Amino acid sequence: MKKWVALALGTGLVLSAAQGASAEKPEKKDNTKWKLVWADEFSKKEIDQTKWNFDTGNWLLGKDGNPVAPGWGNNEKQFYTDKNKNAFVKDGKLVIRAQKEQTTDELGTYDYTSAKLTTKGKFNQTYGRYEMRAKLPIGKGLWPAFWMLPEDDRYGGWAASGEIDIMESWGSQPDKVAGTIHYGETWPNNKYTGKDYHFAEGNGIDKWHTYAVEWEPGELRWYVDGKLYQTQNDWYAKGLNQATKFSYPAPFDQNFYLIMNLAVGGWFDGDVDATTPFPAEMEVDYVRVFDLQNRDYRKAVEPVYTDEEIVLPDGAKQPSEDGNLVYDQDYTEPITTVTNGSQALDPTYWNYVALPDFGGVGTVDVIEQAGSRFADISITQAGSQPYSHQLIQNVSLGKGGHYKVTFDASADSARSIAVKVGGGPDRGYAKYSDEGSFDLTTDVQTYSMTFDMAEDTDLAARLEFNVGLSTAGVQIGNVRVEQTERAALDPNATKPALGDGNLVYNGTFDQGAMDRLTYWQFDPGATKGTATVDEKLRHFKFVTNPKKGEPATLVQNGIQLTEGHDYVLRFKARAERIKALQVGLNGADGNTYLPLQDVALTREFETIEIPFTMGQATDLLSQLQFVLGSAKGSIELDDVKLFDVTPIAIDPSPLKNGSFTDGLTHWGSYVHFDAQAAVEAVNEAAQISIGQEGQEPWSVLLEQGGLELHQGQTYVVRFDASSTVARNMEVTVENAAYTRYLSQIVQVGPETKTYEFELTMGQTDMTGLKFLLGRTDGSPLGAHDVTIDNVSVTTK
Repeated sequence: MKKWVALALGTGLVLSAAQGASAEKPEKKDNTKWKLVWADEFSKKEIDQTKWNFDTGNWLLGKDGNPVAPGWGNNEKQFYTDKNKNAFVKDGKLVIRAQKEQTTDELGTYDYTSAKLTTKGKFNQTYGRYEMRAKLPIGKGLWPAFWMLPEDDRYGGWAASGEIDIMESWGSQPDKVAGTIHYGETWPNNKYTGKDYHFAEGNGIDKWHTYAVEWEPGELRWYVDGKLYQTQNDWYAKGLNQATKFSYPAPFDQNFYLIMNLAVGGWFDGDVDATTPFPAEMEVDYVRVFDLQNRDYRKAVEPVYTDEEIVLPDGAKQPSEDGNLVYDQDYTEPITTVTNGSQALDPTYWNYVALPDFGGVGTVDVIEQAGSRFADISITQAGSQPYSHQLIQNVSLGKGGHYKVTFDASADSARSIAVKVGGGPDRGYAKYSDEGSFDLTTDVQTYSMTFDMAEDTDLAARLEFNVGLSTAGVQIGNVRVEQTERAALDPNATKPALGDGNLVYNGTFDQGAMDRLTYWQFDPGATKGTATVDEKLRHFKFVTNPKKGEPATLVQNGIQLTEGHDYVLRFKARAERIKALQVGLNGADGNTYLPLQDVALTREFETIEIPFTMGQATDLLSQLQFVLGSAKGSIELDDVKLFDVTPIAIDPSPLKNGSFTDGLTHWGSYVHFDAQAAVEAVNEAAQISIGQEGQEPWSVLLEQGGLELHQGQTYVVRFDASSTVARNMEVTVENAAYTRYLSQIVQVGPETKTYEFELTMGQTDMTGLKFLLGRTDGSPLGAHDVTIDNVSVTTK
């Protein structure tokens, strides 16, 4: 059951969780035995609320409880209730019933009701066998699912902390079900891997079947009626502000809880149609959870990649002699312009895509620049999404390959663009690479990104340059996609600051190789001591056997220090029997930047802070050193951080023309095809005249991008607003990847009011302020005008 943290449409959207693989032949049974540890046989007269919760509503909410996206982020049309008519026990079976009936809450009006049951806070487990026997409804737009989410988002927001879809089915395709995992980074850099199970003819989802997943460290296995049809063991998790991934088998090494629901509509199976029967019922005979009984769980084995040359099959776009998988690097062939969703891409050469659905209007030409030919994209209307404007070429990629994307680019004015490699519609627009964000300037610069092709070979993968959300034109040239060797990690290389400004890598001891000590070097000296990181605690622990001679040390090389800058070193430490350690910073040539400091230790974790100034020359390869000593006992370390706290110049008011004295200069607007609205400056204020709000909150919006907000800084967002008809309006501050730093819904009416909110940035980022004036509570509202004025974003 896919869950998103922001809205996504069209060519940037994952529509399907499976690749259409046929069921594999069942393997020979082993001697594994399972012990029942939790179950619901639905033998009581009512749903057992000591085991199940009800999620209610239609909106996906943020951690602060504020609404983030309607339709649970999937464009679902149902409103979940906790009423007996939508979920009840009958004849020893749970029935989840979707009904066609209208209901309303403070956020909107919905045409269907259904139910969603979870065990969050009541039952969760790591590893085991999870099983459900169920009979599922048939009908276009029906989406029943049995799935799991982490009890705590240990590794970050969805899908960095993982999702396990034990079973989900398409009501319009009753001959199959899907099993899937979601993982990777926080949306939109999430990934998924899955397969379908196909039933024999006449034996579809509307018959009773048992769906199960067996989950062990480093392995997940899916079954239908006891038949193994899929095994997965290749995944990863990467959080914000990290240099590398969390140690395998993250994220699937933490407690997950169970979910059962019946959705109506949404991206997975589309909207219902006239043939969809209502009420529709999902029947569940039982849900059971088991633990291993007669053996230990398997040991996780980290996936190993090789750099063997990928041999593409016949029919693929083979690489050119220099290894480039991109054809027509110099744009000598015509660039195909696609402005209609039914229009096919040129399968061989370049395409410029600007679909009216997303508000993009522009043109593409070829120009000479920096001694090469560049595609020059001129943008008349920026559109509402990064993919409102795209430069696309299909490339052929082989499973297991490591690929590098390189390109030169510039822009008419400073702006960012998003670049990714992924599947087409037949692959559900799956992401093979991260959705890299690149900051362009008016000068031509070279950019690059790398990725592993973990999915099955795709002969029509899409290289996408997504350049919407700004009217600044973009020039792209010298594009290459080529298989390359994976770069070996050099723990001693210089380490640029992470996104949150931290100059220490893996200071939380939970990243990199499975020993969780990547980027650190431990030297036991003469102590013969040991250094380990516990799988659950994730603390560095040094245990010594006292010997005379050189003390044990823990070192990280490649720390970047700049002459004259101020720094704060911060870490947590505790000890048993050992009374102190020493910490300092040195140069590779022996220079001392922070002389060894004596740090007293107790049995409780305490946070130590050591400020210092880099008085000598800049050194990008300095060494952070913990001297652990040689006394008998143990020392534990965690959360090691080093920040440059030198004051920097920050624009105290990055938003421009907030009083609209220069009309709509610096401002952009968007009206989706399902809405009717006009945006103009009237009497030195922005006036949005709305005839029809459309179907989404973002169907009508006013925005200003290019707001660079700085890590650690608190900003005050203030504006005046009124509406001739009382309504809600959503206000967000978000980056190009839709990461929201502010999300508020305000009520506006005929009286002009001033609204004020604060946000504190966890990292420096290029953002935009958006006023979302599309669908809202009570829509359609009829013709009305919204006025916005005196907008400011200022440092506190």
